[in-house]
Amino acid sequence: MFDFSMEQWLLIAFLAYVAFTIGRMSKSGEAPEAREARRMAEETRAADAFASLSPSIQSDVDRLLMDKKKIEAIKVIREHTGLGLKESKIAADKRASQILA
Repeated sequence: MFDFSMEQWLLIAFLAYVAFTIGRMSKSGEAPEAREARRMAEETRAADAFASLSPSIQSDVDRLLMDKKKIEAIKVIREHTGLGLKESKIAADKRASQILA
């Protein structure tokens, strides 16, 4: 039915790859400045939520992070703050960089 040569198949594959790459790059539709502002707002919310935890919960999270149990620390943060997974991970990463530095 389709009698393409090897060069034609390679051209089709290349064009498909280029189209896929361009589609992935433009998918977000968000300006870099807006993306950076959103990221900073997420970090601020995560830091504020962690600061609102009781000292005993904060020390539990610190202990888990020092024991390299990041997933458990994220679970504790999520459970006690109501943050989503992404923001809880941001809070855990930020706290880990503070206590392990």
